[in-house]
Amino acid sequence: MALRIYREVSTGVYAVYGDYGADDGLLPVTSTHDGELGETVELKLFLRNGNDLEYYTNVTVTPESLTVPNDVIGTASGWGVKLKRGQNRPTEAEWDAIDYGAAITFPDFGSAGNPDMTTYRAFWYRVECPAGASAQTKTNIVLTVSYTGNAV
Repeated sequence: MALRIYREVSTGVYAVYGDYGADDGLLPVTSTHDGELGETVELKLFLRNGNDLEYYTNVTVTPESLTVPNDVIGTASGWGVKLKRGQNRPTEAEWDAIDYGAAITFPDFGSAGNPDMTTYRAFWYRVECPAGASAQTKTNIVLTVSYTGNAV
């Protein structure tokens, strides 16, 4: 089952948000925006190993758009996506220091002889909607997870 993304549904209780593998490395991230005044949506997500036969190195998560590249990089369309690792919600100053569309990297998930299927690594997803945008549910932005799988 490779790496999985989770959401915390209540304290210490997690639900799978998406699965990743060689052929399913894209997870649409859905957010709803009224757009009139512009707004920001932030989600706290978690990455965890779901495979007891492998551990993972070189783990990277990258936001991408399936249709309009500018929706991730905060240019002509006014939309932008930022990611940040960590448990605590980033401050505005921390978000300001992050480039739109930048990938984040993670430490290894497990090691030789230890797949480590218990650690949930937190990261934050932020999508910014420009003022004057039409009301919509954004479904064209995905998270691409890349990694190197290693046999335990």
